Amino acid sequence: MDATQQRPQQRQPEILSLEDVLKRVPLLKRIAKDSSESVEGRRKAKEFLEELTIISKKFSSSEIEETTNSLRREINECDRALESYEKEVRDLGGILRDPGRGLTYFYSQRDGRKIFLIWELREPDLLCWHELDETFSDRVPVDLAAGAPAGSGLDLPERG
Repeated sequence: MDATQQRPQQRQPEILSLEDVLKRVPLLKRIAKDSSESVEGRRKAKEFLEELTIISKKFSSSEIEETTNSLRREINECDRALESYEKEVRDLGGILRDPGRGLTYFYSQRDGRKIFLIWELREPDLLCWHELDETFSDRVPVDLAAGAPAGSGLDLPERG
């Protein structure tokens, strides 16, 4: 494999403090809202396209064909927008896990272990966390009132 065929090396994920993530939330809210709206717009366009596809098997018209082509373009535009939102979140150091919910994960640390800090559009003022090998249902709210000191390695509450 020559140099032009080599895959770009995947960079190590950025480890962010709680403070770093909180600074990103205002921008993240905008991105997540736009992402959620794109997912919904895509869903509606796809649903309408499926209905028109069924109708076009029985009835043929230039209007149906034009609308079908327009819906396909709309779906493609939504796909491109979603890719753009995922890139924006990656540029912020996060992973957009569920574009419809605005569910975003950030790598962080707790007691020297890597964890995920989790933010979601539905609960924009709540930050949660879980271990890397756990799932969303294992998440624990971060006590923002206690406030983890910057660079402290994330002083999060213990699981109860």
